[in-house]
Amino acid sequence: MSKIQPFRYYFPKNTIEWIITKTRELLESSDFLTLGRYNEEFERKFAEYIGSKYAIAVSNGTAALEIILRAIDVRGCDVIVPTNTFAATAFAVIHAGARPIFVDIDSDLNIDPADVKKKLTSKTKVIVPVHIGGLISPRIYELLELANGQGVYVVEDAAHAHGSMLDHKKAGSFGVAASFSFFSTKVMTTGEGGMITTSDDEIAGQARLLRNQGKIRGNVVGILGYNWRMTEIQAIIGLAQLSVMEEIIKERTRIARIYDELLVNVPVLQLLKISENFRHNYYKYIVFLPKGCDPEVLGRHLKEKYSVSLSGYVYEAPLHRQSVFREYVNDLDSYPIADDLCSRHIAPPVYPQMTDEEAQYVCESLKQAIQDIGWI
Repeated sequence: MSKIQPFRYYFPKNTIEWIITKTRELLESSDFLTLGRYNEEFERKFAEYIGSKYAIAVSNGTAALEIILRAIDVRGCDVIVPTNTFAATAFAVIHAGARPIFVDIDSDLNIDPADVKKKLTSKTKVIVPVHIGGLISPRIYELLELANGQGVYVVEDAAHAHGSMLDHKKAGSFGVAASFSFFSTKVMTTGEGGMITTSDDEIAGQARLLRNQGKIRGNVVGILGYNWRMTEIQAIIGLAQLSVMEEIIKERTRIARIYDELLVNVPVLQLLKISENFRHNYYKYIVFLPKGCDPEVLGRHLKEKYSVSLSGYVYEAPLHRQSVFREYVNDLDSYPIADDLCSRHIAPPVYPQMTDEEAQYVCESLKQAIQDIGWI
């Protein structure tokens, strides 16, 4: 068996040829290379796919979230974020002028509405649920009800969740707005890039100004803006990826079903439970190890002996434990679920090109590696 990679982005041959053709046409046309017709087409088709009124293409997912928070104007306010997220979620809050308030997570690695309720104050303006690994928690309805009752905005960090659905409703259409990332490892990618989805006219208008230096006409600016634009070449790649999104999710689900079948009987492993009314994009397939078992030890053994590379964590270091955010944390020990689950999960590789045989080999190798280490 050849080496199993941690991830592979998916560009079928016909999409590569289409990207090359459209890029050549663009370069020969002398059209604008930023915020042109391909950006407009990508935005329109992405909004249609998500089910939002608007989509605004930007330079990356972090910019997408910061733009939304600036459009809402969170300066001097509190923004609630789960401690289990990538640092960029909190960075966007801080750079937008707000204070991140970290809350614990639930057993599915997503934000815990009960802890959110405890930490709501008169200064809270936004709650940012993060769809970890592509999973939309069914408890988002509870979170939305709580936010509506308090007059608080819900902004989705959907960086992982392209195409994921709960009750046939896609990630990016639950809150007042959402941010997506198209980084290289994501389910769909433009290398770098991001997208804002919203049905709010004011947020959409502000977002378009903020991403393009605050220009209202020509070189006249109306607000303090930024250079957060998406290039036309990125938009071309995005259109190609969007055209095969359903195929990508179908193939990732195929691998996940093999993992479900073969890993459920490994006694020391606990699989993340998925509700029947949810469609997962399987950005990450999450498996929990027993308490006290080090994922790093397992990952090294799998790679060295079986040539299987695990996918990345989501996430191994919760934000409240990272020194850069220490000033925002009052009690380090008040996040028990995150401290537990973040330290003992793994993500076996999932990508469309993986064969059934390779997925079976990953399961066999995982079981054998656990035996080698002496955990069973």
